[in-house]
Amino acid sequence: MGNHIQKQLRGSHALRCLTTALLTLACVFAPYMLVHCFAAVPTREDRTVFAEMASLYNQDDLDKDELLEERAQDKESVTAKKIKSHMLAKQLIARASAAEKDVTADMQSLEDAASRLAGLDCRLKSEDSLARKIESDAAGKSLGYEEAASGVSDVLRYTLIASSEQYNEQVRTALQKLVATGYRVVKFRNAWGGKFYQGINVQLVSPAGVPVELQLHTPQSFSIKQASHGVYEIRRDPQSTPEEVQRATRLSLAYNAQVRKPLGAELIDWPLAS
Repeated sequence: MGNHIQKQLRGSHALRCLTTALLTLACVFAPYMLVHCFAAVPTREDRTVFAEMASLYNQDDLDKDELLEERAQDKESVTAKKIKSHMLAKQLIARASAAEKDVTADMQSLEDAASRLAGLDCRLKSEDSLARKIESDAAGKSLGYEEAASGVSDVLRYTLIASSEQYNEQVRTALQKLVATGYRVVKFRNAWGGKFYQGINVQLVSPAGVPVELQLHTPQSFSIKQASHGVYEIRRDPQSTPEEVQRATRLSLAYNAQVRKPLGAELIDWPLAS
């Protein structure tokens, strides 16, 4: 019995020694096998995949760089356009200001018992308003800023108001006086009966060669024009959303539908200067 137990113990001892030896060999050779496995030369397919992955990473970086560069250029372009539109606006104001005193005196001579000037404090368009108009016209008509600025005719603008009963006569009398003083009528727009605006707008050139705008209204048409000015600005602003423009259009139509047209006003006309 004792001999049997001793044999089992010796067998267990031998098994433990063998296990220990095998584990030692595994510890020695495992790092070599791992290094050999992962350091193996990649196949052609592996190299193709690696190249494609690297290309994708590089392209992502390039796309991000290009996007950042485009945004920077857009911001710089917007800033440059703002500077240009304001510079052109200043030039227009300087030219109009030089002629303003004489033109205002001529316009005041049109006033009588049946007509009066309105909004005289706003006869010179502001720099910001002019700059916005230049930007809007350039964008809406695909023009350069200089060309858009040259087309602005209302840097110096006046409004003459006459009663509905005497409106037709007062319009003709006012234009006759201005032409006799040396003004030229270069555009005559009769908008009576229009959907968005009702009145008469006349573009003139003063004796000094400065563009002048004269609007001719009744008291009611002028009041509605003033009340609807905000929606007019929304409609012409290129930054307005389609929804904003749609709403402003509805409001503008509603405003102008209330205007009472003087009898026969839509028939008034004037010959343009040759």
